[in-house]
Amino acid sequence: MKIALIGMMGSGKTELGRMLASHYGVDFFDLDSVVEERAQMRIADMFCDLGEKHFRDIEENSVKTLAERDISMVLGCGGGVVLRDANRLILKKQFITVWLEVPLLELARRLSGKREHRPLLSSGNWVVDLENILHQREELYRESAIIQYTWRQNHSPEDSAEIIESLIDTRAGLQGAAGTDGY
Repeated sequence: MKIALIGMMGSGKTELGRMLASHYGVDFFDLDSVVEERAQMRIADMFCDLGEKHFRDIEENSVKTLAERDISMVLGCGGGVVLRDANRLILKKQFITVWLEVPLLELARRLSGKREHRPLLSSGNWVVDLENILHQREELYRESAIIQYTWRQNHSPEDSAEIIESLIDTRAGLQGAAGTDGY
Protein backbone atom coordinates (compact mmCIF):
# COMPACT_ATOMS: atom_id res chain seq x y z
CA MET A 1 0.00 0.00 0.00
CA LYS A 2 1.26 3.46 -0.91
CA ILE A 3 -0.03 6.45 1.03
CA ALA A 4 0.73 10.08 0.16
CA LEU A 5 -0.01 13.06 2.36
CA ILE A 6 -0.64 16.39 0.65
CA GLY A 7 -1.50 19.81 1.97
CA MET A 8 -0.07 23.20 2.74
CA MET A 9 3.26 23.76 4.40
CA GLY A 10 2.65 23.46 8.12
CA SER A 11 -0.27 21.04 7.76
CA GLY A 12 1.58 18.22 9.55
CA LYS A 13 2.52 15.97 6.64
CA THR A 14 5.89 14.97 8.11
CA GLU A 15 4.76 14.41 11.70
CA LEU A 16 1.60 12.53 10.72
CA GLY A 17 3.44 10.70 7.94
CA ARG A 18 5.95 9.29 10.41
CA MET A 19 3.12 8.18 12.71
CA LEU A 20 1.25 6.50 9.85
CA ALA A 21 4.42 4.77 8.59
CA SER A 22 5.07 3.43 12.09
CA HIS A 23 1.48 2.24 12.43
CA TYR A 24 1.59 0.37 9.10
CA GLY A 25 5.18 -0.83 9.53
CA VAL A 26 6.37 0.79 6.28
CA ASP A 27 9.02 3.31 5.29
CA PHE A 28 8.37 7.04 5.48
CA PHE A 29 9.74 9.32 2.76
CA ASP A 30 9.74 13.10 3.06
CA LEU A 31 9.63 14.31 -0.54
CA ASP A 32 11.48 17.55 0.23
CA SER A 33 14.33 15.53 1.81
CA VAL A 34 14.44 13.23 -1.22
CA VAL A 35 14.69 16.28 -3.50
CA GLU A 36 17.45 17.84 -1.38
CA GLU A 37 19.40 14.59 -1.41
CA ARG A 38 19.10 14.25 -5.19
CA ALA A 39 20.06 17.88 -5.81
CA GLN A 40 22.73 17.92 -3.11
CA MET A 41 21.45 21.29 -1.91
CA ARG A 42 18.79 22.77 0.35
CA ILE A 43 15.46 23.69 -1.22
CA ALA A 44 15.79 27.33 -0.15
CA ASP A 45 19.16 27.49 -1.96
CA MET A 46 17.70 25.73 -4.99
CA PHE A 47 14.90 28.32 -5.24
CA CYS A 48 17.39 31.16 -4.87
CA ASP A 49 20.19 29.83 -7.11
CA LEU A 50 18.38 27.74 -9.72
CA GLY A 51 14.74 28.83 -9.54
CA GLU A 52 11.44 27.18 -8.68
CA LYS A 53 11.16 25.42 -12.06
CA HIS A 54 14.39 23.50 -11.42
CA PHE A 55 13.09 22.46 -7.99
CA ARG A 56 9.72 21.38 -9.45
CA ASP A 57 11.48 19.31 -12.15
CA ILE A 58 13.45 17.36 -9.53
CA GLU A 59 10.33 17.06 -7.38
CA GLU A 60 8.32 15.61 -10.28
CA ASN A 61 11.06 13.12 -11.11
CA SER A 62 11.25 12.10 -7.45
CA VAL A 63 7.48 11.50 -7.22
CA LYS A 64 7.64 9.33 -10.32
CA THR A 65 10.63 7.35 -9.02
CA LEU A 66 9.03 6.74 -5.62
CA ALA A 67 5.72 5.69 -7.23
CA GLU A 68 7.58 3.12 -9.33
CA ARG A 69 9.24 1.50 -6.32
CA ASP A 70 7.74 -1.86 -5.48
CA ILE A 71 7.39 -1.21 -1.75
CA SER A 72 4.70 0.03 0.59
CA MET A 73 5.36 3.51 1.93
CA VAL A 74 4.04 6.72 3.33
CA LEU A 75 5.12 9.77 1.35
CA GLY A 76 4.95 13.25 2.87
CA CYS A 77 4.77 15.56 -0.14
CA GLY A 78 5.86 19.16 -0.39
CA GLY A 79 3.01 21.65 -0.35
CA GLY A 80 3.40 22.52 -4.03
CA VAL A 81 3.57 18.99 -5.40
CA VAL A 82 0.03 19.41 -6.77
CA LEU A 83 1.10 22.26 -9.06
CA ARG A 84 2.21 19.80 -11.74
CA ASP A 85 -0.36 17.78 -13.69
CA ALA A 86 1.96 14.76 -13.81
CA ASN A 87 2.26 14.70 -10.01
CA ARG A 88 -1.49 14.95 -9.49
CA LEU A 89 -2.04 12.06 -11.88
CA ILE A 90 0.53 9.85 -10.13
CA LEU A 91 -0.83 10.72 -6.69
CA LYS A 92 -4.38 9.91 -7.78
CA LYS A 93 -3.54 6.62 -9.52
CA GLN A 94 -0.71 5.12 -7.47
CA PHE A 95 -1.30 6.30 -3.91
CA ILE A 96 -4.05 6.56 -1.36
CA THR A 97 -3.69 10.32 -1.24
CA VAL A 98 -4.80 12.14 1.89
CA TRP A 99 -5.29 15.90 1.91
CA LEU A 100 -4.51 17.38 5.32
CA GLU A 101 -6.73 20.44 5.30
CA VAL A 102 -5.78 23.02 7.94
CA PRO A 103 -7.32 26.52 8.22
CA LEU A 104 -5.22 29.57 7.32
CA LEU A 105 -4.99 30.95 10.87
CA GLU A 106 -3.68 27.65 12.20
CA LEU A 107 -1.16 27.39 9.35
CA ALA A 108 0.06 30.92 10.11
CA ARG A 109 0.40 30.06 13.80
CA ARG A 110 2.40 26.92 13.04
CA LEU A 111 4.66 28.64 10.50
CA SER A 112 5.28 31.94 12.30
CA GLY A 113 8.64 30.86 13.74
CA LYS A 114 9.76 28.67 10.82
CA ARG A 115 9.73 31.03 7.87
CA GLU A 116 13.49 31.03 7.25
CA HIS A 117 13.20 27.54 5.73
CA ARG A 118 10.19 28.48 3.57
CA PRO A 119 11.25 30.32 0.42
CA LEU A 120 7.66 31.19 -0.51
CA LEU A 121 7.15 32.98 2.83
CA SER A 122 10.15 35.31 2.77
CA SER A 123 8.30 38.61 2.26
CA GLY A 124 7.09 40.98 4.95
CA ASN A 125 3.50 40.15 3.93
CA TRP A 126 3.99 36.43 4.45
CA VAL A 127 0.50 35.77 5.88
CA VAL A 128 -1.06 37.33 2.76
CA ASP A 129 1.35 35.25 0.65
CA LEU A 130 0.32 32.15 2.60
CA GLU A 131 -3.37 32.93 1.99
CA ASN A 132 -2.74 33.42 -1.75
CA ILE A 133 -0.84 30.13 -1.96
CA LEU A 134 -3.65 28.34 -0.13
CA HIS A 135 -6.27 29.75 -2.52
CA GLN A 136 -4.12 28.79 -5.52
CA ARG A 137 -3.69 25.19 -4.35
CA GLU A 138 -6.93 24.36 -2.53
CA GLU A 139 -8.78 23.00 -5.57
CA LEU A 140 -5.68 21.08 -6.69
CA TYR A 141 -5.50 19.36 -3.29
CA ARG A 142 -9.20 18.50 -3.53
CA GLU A 143 -8.72 17.14 -7.06
CA SER A 144 -5.71 15.01 -6.08
CA ALA A 145 -7.01 13.56 -2.82
CA ILE A 146 -8.88 10.33 -2.32
CA ILE A 147 -9.36 11.19 1.37
CA GLN A 148 -9.79 14.63 2.89
CA TYR A 149 -8.97 15.04 6.57
CA THR A 150 -9.95 18.40 8.06
CA TRP A 151 -7.94 19.33 11.16
CA ARG A 152 -9.91 20.06 14.29
CA GLN A 153 -8.55 22.28 17.05
CA ASN A 154 -9.21 19.74 19.80
CA HIS A 155 -7.31 16.94 18.01
CA SER A 156 -3.77 16.08 19.00
CA PRO A 157 -1.46 14.74 16.28
CA GLU A 158 -2.12 11.26 17.71
CA ASP A 159 -5.89 11.78 17.44
CA SER A 160 -5.49 12.98 13.87
CA ALA A 161 -3.31 9.99 12.97
CA GLU A 162 -5.88 7.55 14.39
CA ILE A 163 -8.70 9.14 12.38
CA ILE A 164 -6.61 9.13 9.20
CA GLU A 165 -5.65 5.47 9.77
CA SER A 166 -9.33 4.61 10.06
CA LEU A 167 -10.13 6.46 6.83
CA ILE A 168 -7.24 4.77 5.01
CA ASP A 169 -8.22 1.34 6.31
CA THR A 170 -11.77 1.86 5.12
CA ARG A 171 -10.58 3.04 1.71
CA ALA A 172 -8.14 0.16 1.38
CA GLY A 173 -10.74 -2.38 2.55
CA LEU A 174 -8.60 -3.55 5.46
CA GLN A 175 -10.00 -5.72 8.24
CA GLY A 176 -11.53 -3.86 11.16
CA ALA A 177 -11.94 -0.65 9.21
CA ALA A 178 -13.94 2.11 10.88
CA GLY A 179 -16.36 4.67 9.43
CA THR A 180 -15.86 6.86 6.40
CA ASP A 181 -16.31 10.30 7.96
CA GLY A 182 -14.05 12.81 6.27
CA TYR A 183 -14.04 11.81 2.61
